[in-house]
Order: sequence, then structure tokens, then C-alpha cells
Amino acid sequence: MAFPLKIGQQLVPIAKFRPSMRGFDCEVIVLETAQPTTTRDRMTIHTFLVADQTGSIMMNIWGDHGNCIHNGDIIRIEGAEAKIFRGFLHLSVTRFGKIRRVGEDTMLFKEQPNFSDTMWVTEDEAAKMVQASENV
Repeated sequence: MAFPLKIGQQLVPIAKFRPSMRGFDCEVIVLETAQPTTTRDRMTIHTFLVADQTGSIMMNIWGDHGNCIHNGDIIRIEGAEAKIFRGFLHLSVTRFGKIRRVGEDTMLFKEQPNFSDTMWVTEDEAAKMVQASENV
């Protein structure tokens, strides 16, 4: 069962994700599922490695919605956000975003490059790193 895009809806590929992007739509396939973690506030965070035809990225889903996502699922996220978590780029869903399973196992994807493997730093942090290396 295919879910057509809404009129005017455009999907953003993983390669175009940038820190602090919010409210965009994307479609990814779930490659790996990590063991869920629980915060001090007893909120569950589900972590997945997802990919599309441009690369892969780590995705975090808060709460029980992550229980319904499995390896091989193709999911469409409306209201996604890309943000820095511990220095690395991650995909998540905004508070009012929607996750919909639109298929399984039939999507072309590339595992590399993994955009969550690249550490992101601010310009100030980069300048400090350059200055520190010059002083050595």
C-alpha cells in the first residue's frame, strides 16, 4: 500500500539535513534498532539507524511510538527536525510531527556516508580548536 505525497509536499534527503532544521518532511528505511534507553524522568528514547538514497543518520524517537518501528520499515516523517546531540547530527520528530509507516523492505538506500559520524562544531568552537593547535 503506497501513500502518495500531499500536493506540494517535498521530501528532504538526508544529505541536505543541517543542524537546527525543523519542520521538514523525509522518508527513510530503518536499518538497525538499538536497545531503548530511559532518562531520569522515565522517558524512553528509541534509537534507530535510518537511511535513504543519499546516506544514513541516527534517529531518536521519544516515548512509546518507537515500539512500533522495526527493521525494514519505510517511514515518512512529517515535521522532522535535525539537531545536534552530543556533537553529532541526529534526526528526530518535532512535538507535533507525524510518523507513518508507508512500506517495508523495498527502498533503495545507501549506508554511507553516515551523517551521524561527523562531529559538528560551532564557528567559535572551530576557532578555539585552530587556536589551540597553533599554540602547540
